[in-house]
Amino acid sequence: MRTVIAALMLLAVTAALAQPAADWSGPFTTDRQRAYPCLRADGPIAIDGKLDEAAWSRATVISGFIVPPRMDSVAQKMTEAKPAASATRARLLWDDEYLYFAAELDDLDLYCVTPDKHDAGFGADDIIELFVKPSDTLPYYWELHVVPSGGTRDYFYARRYAGADTRWLKYDSGLRARVSLQGTLDDWTDRDTGWTAEMRIPWSAFAQMGGKPRSGDLWRFLVSRYDYSVHLSEGCELSAAAPLPIQAYHLFEHYPYLRFVP
Repeated sequence: MRTVIAALMLLAVTAALAQPAADWSGPFTTDRQRAYPCLRADGPIAIDGKLDEAAWSRATVISGFIVPPRMDSVAQKMTEAKPAASATRARLLWDDEYLYFAAELDDLDLYCVTPDKHDAGFGADDIIELFVKPSDTLPYYWELHVVPSGGTRDYFYARRYAGADTRWLKYDSGLRARVSLQGTLDDWTDRDTGWTAEMRIPWSAFAQMGGKPRSGDLWRFLVSRYDYSVHLSEGCELSAAAPLPIQAYHLFEHYPYLRFVP
């Protein structure tokens, strides 16, 4: 009997672990009690843009991105926040060496002018971005992004507004990223499906904050996106997983929190 009970308990635990986590979606909030649960990766993750490791299937999905309010230059008034037309599903994981970030982005018109290089000059690209701010008391924060060509950029900001972006581009996080495309790049005459981005950032990237966090630590973060498309009524959509009062991604006071789960 004990053997049967033990077997049933094992099956129940296995089934529970196999279930994908529920989505973490809007309405987004800065409430610490509703922090995004950043789970530990339970095995190696190959950065190849495929997200085929079991750990990704168990990671909590960030969805329900919002287009923040902005000034409508034609109507001369502020727009209201609304759900994004282009869906995004993002995930974060961590282990003793890295912070992992991945996103699956619905996109009917894949567009990118930046080459597949690190810190190359860039223009109006489709972009997925991760902002990280470990402390509410210190001014430091980080921005890391990748575009559909595979090009990457990273910034360490010692203080917001204390100089142009080029001042902070000298920083090198050591990030590694790969993308996979479900469509053709820079051909507006066809109809694409989307793209997938996968990234890892070593904890040494956050040396100014002591590197790797401890289990239970809370960091502010923002996942945000630019989507340029002939299939969007306004030609471009900026969306984010945060309660931003306006379309300004550096307003870290409005970033939600993530909690590093043991």
